[in-house]
Amino acid sequence: MNSSRFRSSMKDKEMATATKDHGSNAEATVHSPTPNKIESASKIISSATRWSAATGLIPLPFVDLAALAAVQAKMVIDLSHLYEQKTSEEAVRGTISVLLGTLLSGGLASYTTSAVARSVPAVGLAVGVVSFGGFAAAATFAIGKVFVAHYEGGGTFHSFSPEAVSERLRRDVATAKA
Repeated sequence: MNSSRFRSSMKDKEMATATKDHGSNAEATVHSPTPNKIESASKIISSATRWSAATGLIPLPFVDLAALAAVQAKMVIDLSHLYEQKTSEEAVRGTISVLLGTLLSGGLASYTTSAVARSVPAVGLAVGVVSFGGFAAAATFAIGKVFVAHYEGGGTFHSFSPEAVSERLRRDVATAKA
């Protein structure tokens, strides 16, 4: 989850994205990462990642998820503004819900265990905080990376497809947790 690791991974390679014009073959466009935007995006993601980790302190199941979704939605809105993308709060919340659903679908048992653990005084709370806080931070970091890569590749908020990035998102979460 190191922001310098994020910056260097974005700076070291150019990103290619296929853009489709209506009804014709796809043409590839290549965009070099924009250093000032990458730096600003890294700060936005780092701040959101810290706030996301703090949602692990919320002892109420599902309230923690709502708080996490709110932090992630603000991050995506901030990144969208940075990349001059028009978004609506409702559309961002919907996208975040799909992305979190993608990540939690494989880890529902883990989330349930974390939620139950946080209801146990002292040790259970500590285990739950670390478990959910770690997941929340990793998920936020990965979602931020996915959006920056999409925007740096020339994509727009409206062309973003949660389904298309689901495997990359899972992989990035696993990497961020390591």
